[in-house]
Amino acid sequence: MTAAEKLVETQFKFDGVMIERVIVHRIHPKSPTKELTEPTTSNKVVTLPQAALDTLQKRIQHALGNKSHGIEMSIAITDADSFFQSASGMVHATDDDFVEASKALARSLSKAQLNTNAPGGMLAVIRGRVGDQALPFLAVIKAEPQDGFRANEKNGQVDVEYISEILLTESQRLYKIGFLVEVVSKPACKGESSAGNFRAFLFDHLMTATETRSAAAYFYSGFLGMSIQSSSKKLTQDFFEFTKAFIDTAPISQDKKLDLHEALRTELKSQDATISVAAFSTKHMPDQVRVEYSGFMNAKGFPENAISKDTAYIQAKLKRRRKYVFTNGVWLITPPGEAKDMVEIDTANDGVTVVKIKGGLERQQ
Repeated sequence: MTAAEKLVETQFKFDGVMIERVIVHRIHPKSPTKELTEPTTSNKVVTLPQAALDTLQKRIQHALGNKSHGIEMSIAITDADSFFQSASGMVHATDDDFVEASKALARSLSKAQLNTNAPGGMLAVIRGRVGDQALPFLAVIKAEPQDGFRANEKNGQVDVEYISEILLTESQRLYKIGFLVEVVSKPACKGESSAGNFRAFLFDHLMTATETRSAAAYFYSGFLGMSIQSSSKKLTQDFFEFTKAFIDTAPISQDKKLDLHEALRTELKSQDATISVAAFSTKHMPDQVRVEYSGFMNAKGFPENAISKDTAYIQAKLKRRRKYVFTNGVWLITPPGEAKDMVEIDTANDGVTVVKIKGGLERQQ
């Protein structure tokens, strides 16, 4: 079974996130002399009211969930000092061990971003369970504080209070999440966990925008020890081929099909680091076929969450169609590729152009 087939074999659902432990540490930017500034670490877990827990759980589920830009990652580094070994051990650790291990993670993140211009922020280390099977997970969130205002109304008077640091608001994009979930419950062997018993996910606002993947490398590679799924090339190819097949058979006009094929190529050639069924459907599919498209891709076993885009396998297929427009309003459209191998257009003579097509007429639309 290929890596891509293993990935789509079981879709991971982020429904039912339940937080059990939270601890927060402050990560400082590097000093003016470019030296490491030790993090400010907490000595005990945070007690949050239920409303705050509910909100935090929703933030995690929304960021990593099936219709967002959460990306499944490969666990690349598994040595004794790695994030993976620390995090997998924290999944079932005592409270005291959980606190101490979280401090080590804060120091590790500080070191990982030392050679970057990454700002400081807060590191929340979270333990909990997720999904119908209540699978245990360990999540780390690096959030950059924002400022804002809070309105207070009392006795008919509305006052505004300035708040210098606000974290994880609904509209905030400046945060990153690393998520490790134990999908197979087995004790560690000689003190070390097996990566095959876990799945790893990442959310990073830089990974979903038009910036390069390297912008977030210090977090997902240097800190988490994760890498982009090795199956990205195959999954991107599948997205292209499956979507193309759906467009060809969709109950829409031929003109709309041509538009969708062009939109598909444009999206895959764009600078966006990820692509997803939900995003493409919302942006391009006509309303009447969106549900059918999502069902079609699901039946094909394609992941509902976003995938990291890698077009290495489909470069030749992403070339634009070439369109020739004649003075009498006639259009001639050729498939992607070298037009000279398909069509020969002679120089116009007395307003008449001879066009030789290397192929027979198959149908008229």
